[in-house]
Amino acid sequence: MSKETETTKRIVTLGILSALGAVLMLIQIPYPIVPFLKFDLSDVVVLVVFSMYGWKESLAVGVLKALVNLLIMGPAGYYAIGQVVAVIASMSYVLGMYLAVDKMKMNKYVGAGVTVLLMTLIMVICNYLFVTPIYVGELTFLDVRDFLTPAAYGFNIEGGYFIAILIVYIPFNLIKGILITGVYISINEILKKALN
Repeated sequence: MSKETETTKRIVTLGILSALGAVLMLIQIPYPIVPFLKFDLSDVVVLVVFSMYGWKESLAVGVLKALVNLLIMGPAGYYAIGQVVAVIASMSYVLGMYLAVDKMKMNKYVGAGVTVLLMTLIMVICNYLFVTPIYVGELTFLDVRDFLTPAAYGFNIEGGYFIAILIVYIPFNLIKGILITGVYISINEILKKALN
């Protein structure tokens, strides 16, 4: 196969996978405990692209699916923070798989576990520092720490903003991470064979 043909095939494949990621991003299931958080499977596509081509291509697909979502659904929160955080989450999965599987040579199951933990840590930090504040119309955690308590999310638990972030985002991201990496491991080899 010539280099031009290989390049064309890669571009077409990435376009198709970006479109699939964008469609999957539209199919959302609310997290029952905190319904404004939603599960979707679009990051499975980002991980497949990473395993096939690498981090640059997976970043491109992560950004494209978020941009398509922005164009179709409009901005999710102030400054399209929902779409921005979707890209951060996508690249957190990629970073986890890169470190665990590529660099530390862990098997895919242990690597998936490490990826879920790393992604959860990154997302909790981002949500604490700027995502949640921007989502409610402020800029940083300094602007919301007095009123975003567990009670603001419907929890009958004592604590401040930090506790609220922990009880909302740790379970959500762990469940979502297990779902994403589980589906990815299940279908990755099949998809790679189908697309090659």
